[in-house]
Amino acid sequence: MKIIKPSVEFYGAVPTEYNAALKFIEMAGRTCYKSEDKITEDSAEGFVKKLIKAGHLAMVEHSNMVVRAEKPPVFYDDNLGVVGKYIQLFTDIEYVYAGGSLTAWFQMYNELPEIFWPFLGVYGRMFDLPARTRTGRGTGEWEVCPYDEIPKELHRYSAKFICDRGVSHELVRHRPCSFAQESTRYVNYGGKDMEFIEPDGFEDWSQTQIGSFWHVCKTAEEHYNFQVSTGLKPQQARAVLPNALKTEIVVTADAAEWKHLFKLRCAPAAHPDFRRLAVPLRDKFIEEGIL
Repeated sequence: MKIIKPSVEFYGAVPTEYNAALKFIEMAGRTCYKSEDKITEDSAEGFVKKLIKAGHLAMVEHSNMVVRAEKPPVFYDDNLGVVGKYIQLFTDIEYVYAGGSLTAWFQMYNELPEIFWPFLGVYGRMFDLPARTRTGRGTGEWEVCPYDEIPKELHRYSAKFICDRGVSHELVRHRPCSFAQESTRYVNYGGKDMEFIEPDGFEDWSQTQIGSFWHVCKTAEEHYNFQVSTGLKPQQARAVLPNALKTEIVVTADAAEWKHLFKLRCAPAAHPDFRRLAVPLRDKFIEEGIL
């Protein structure tokens, strides 16, 4: 058994180039199963296709595609009527942009105007989309927005939290975010050093309080190992595990949702175990000029 400190790793804006995007999705997806050791140079496309075939589109949300067009006077009436709530819009003096995860684009595929089809075709072999060609030209001519020219408001930013289950429960309440979390259903901790997160202020606890915490975690590990050794599946044996259990969770969202998360979780009234991760991550967003 190990008692470890929590941490957060900022990944920055998720990649949009096809191969890099697949590798990022694979990284997020394998966090759930703790199968990162199976990542190879060419494993990403097969892994992502397997996720899609199984209907696990939540993992494919850890992605981004942004297209743009010059703004003619009637642009909104002609081209934006079918954009759903998961495709975000942004305008500047010259362009109108539409961006969202590959999952959001895929789920809207049949309803999208044909002006979008050529750009979604880049990912056609991932989703096994039928080949579709345009029959005419739209009011505004769309193009894939180069990565370096995507407005910061439409980039999707990602970070990985290593925290306890209590903090992760609060994280997933931020519903506009995308999540990939280490799964106690599929990860078997039997016979391994189970990890638990050191609570905020742990160093100031009395020896009795520290001993009690250590004892609870150690006992949970022993009972979990016993349950697994007698034939129970991890998804059954996990019932004895406490909130202190370590989990890894990849979180991806646009700048607006990260700003909302920081407003709540960096506040003085926020849970201290969440706040000690949210504050340094917010500072990183500020340092990078995102917020």
